[in-house]
Amino acid sequence: MNPSHLVKMANQISDFFSADCSEEEAATEIASHLQRFWAPAMRQRLAQAVEQGEAQDLRPAACLAVRKLALPTAQL
Repeated sequence: MNPSHLVKMANQISDFFSADCSEEEAATEIASHLQRFWAPAMRQRLAQAVEQGEAQDLRPAACLAVRKLALPTAQL
């Protein structure tokens, strides 16, 4: 899966959720969307791209969402 495509899709989701709320609230909504609608392989590849510096164009709220998905539920 091409990380640039995943970044583009995540940014579109971020733009939608960031329009009317804070970055933290948007990140929570983005993480929820990614959890519900993206395949595990897509989420894993995006997280890998973030870790490896391949997702430099990822919006801050989307990046925060990826990090939230990586945390155990108790830490959210």
